[in-house]
Amino acid sequence: MPIRVALKRAARCAVLPALASLSVGLLAGCNVVAPVAYAIHGPGNVEPQVELDETKSVVIFIDDPSSKIAQRRLRYTMADVASRKLLEKKVVLDVIDSRTILSASSKERHGERLSISELGKGVGADLVIYAVVTNFSISAEEGTFLPVTSLRVKIIDVASGERVWPASESGFLVDVRLPQRPNAAGQDRGRLAIETQLADQAGVAIAQLFYKHEITESAIRGR
Repeated sequence: MPIRVALKRAARCAVLPALASLSVGLLAGCNVVAPVAYAIHGPGNVEPQVELDETKSVVIFIDDPSSKIAQRRLRYTMADVASRKLLEKKVVLDVIDSRTILSASSKERHGERLSISELGKGVGADLVIYAVVTNFSISAEEGTFLPVTSLRVKIIDVASGERVWPASESGFLVDVRLPQRPNAAGQDRGRLAIETQLADQAGVAIAQLFYKHEITESAIRGR
């Protein structure tokens, strides 16, 4: 029995050959997701990686199993910024407060972890945008701030429990880097501010996977 379609079907499944080198891997068939080459169309526009079904309720879960982020509030900042962007850009109509799924995950007992789909079901979501933090670093060396973070992003269909995007089990890699800046001794407040800025930009980068935007607005490193 096929899994429930959770994302919009593309008008065409095939990606233009000229964009093949920039496209992400496609899942078998076109009835599950509508992957789009993350490429530049026209003067400075970046296309979405995938189109979400606007009628589905969505929750964003930022997971940090390796404790790359010292403060839990930064995980919420990432998810909250991404959630507000999806609503602002009218990508979807219903985004559930990410604090609900963060709270549910924090109540898990050791050895009794719930699946992502179970967590999503518990908060009433149809889709979970699941992002695992693999790096969150501020200082490259003494006297210098070089803020960088990396996340692996997936979309999980709550009803089926299946990953519907991307094709890769490891998820879609998102890298975000802020400009390097000096770090004077004792600037703890400055460090906290930069961590917040980095989390903000990570949230924007997650949301930008799902809507068309100008290349000059892109939060993803290298764009």
